[in-house]
Amino acid sequence: MPIFKRRRRNAVEADPIGAFWSWWSSAGAGGVADAVGRREPAGANAELNERVARIHPDLEWELGPGLHAEHVLIVTAAGNPAQRAIARRWLRAAPPSDQVWEYADLRRPGPAVTLQFDGLPPVAIDESLVSIEPDAAAVHVGVHHPVFSSLPVDAQRRVTFLILDLVLGEEMVETWVGAIDTLPDAPQDAVPVTELLPAVPGLHAEHTLEDGSPAWKMLEGTRDGQRVIATAEYPLRSIRRPHLDTHVAVAIHYPLVREDGLPESEMLDELRAFEDHLTDRLGGSGNLLAHETSAGVRILHYYVDGTTPADAQLQAATTGWPHGKVVLTASPDPAWQNVAHLSG
Repeated sequence: MPIFKRRRRNAVEADPIGAFWSWWSSAGAGGVADAVGRREPAGANAELNERVARIHPDLEWELGPGLHAEHVLIVTAAGNPAQRAIARRWLRAAPPSDQVWEYADLRRPGPAVTLQFDGLPPVAIDESLVSIEPDAAAVHVGVHHPVFSSLPVDAQRRVTFLILDLVLGEEMVETWVGAIDTLPDAPQDAVPVTELLPAVPGLHAEHTLEDGSPAWKMLEGTRDGQRVIATAEYPLRSIRRPHLDTHVAVAIHYPLVREDGLPESEMLDELRAFEDHLTDRLGGSGNLLAHETSAGVRILHYYVDGTTPADAQLQAATTGWPHGKVVLTASPDPAWQNVAHLSG
């Protein structure tokens, strides 16, 4: 699967995503499918390079066999959290899949393939060896390939991430793989790269509910000598909902009664009801991902789509709290760094 970096453009279209899909529907889909069918995909490269670059110059694209269609077009942020929202909005604007084309914004796992880069030796993925170190939160992976000895360091790192993406899929890597090391020498505990398939999805299954939704985790600690109770989706990874790129913290003040600063049961019921009220106002424009309570303040951590008026909807909904002030703070946060302290 060749990957092509795009050059920067000086002009910026008002709606480059809309322009891309207008071109794709009128001429692009047929032209690219024809080039792939003739085994001359290079004929479509220049046009795709240009069209994707207009959306964002740091996006990458790939063509490959589809799961349900003949071909798939993937436009991905390639691990850059700052661009994931753009790639997801590109996908959400895509036309329905058909027999010829389907679309994705994350690299998918696939059969053993050979990576080929200009000027570099081929890299057969099934020759990769890995070390696997699981813990309660992630699977830490080291990757070795015999070809690493003939590659520059930056190419070794790029190949490492591509191998993992093609074995596990980009979403699984970003969500459940922790530390990633590039190993020029084979480790003593090396196993075939296929051994990742039971290890990483197994961790995913442990922390996923039966309906497929993420599990939540309770945390407890202290801040400035005060007890803190928190609950958060686990794990907190922006790749799960990359279009939710704006953090909205809603700090709800409540009367202190308990000595440890936490609410009494009746007040907790009211806080939960108010939380439900705010969440209902969002509709599909955002999600509550965590909340933490301490010293008379309950902070709700919402992430919303920054292209929608979701933060204004939340602000308007905060006027109904009768027990104290409610402070709302919104800021761009595509990598979800503002809740990193709750990632467990």
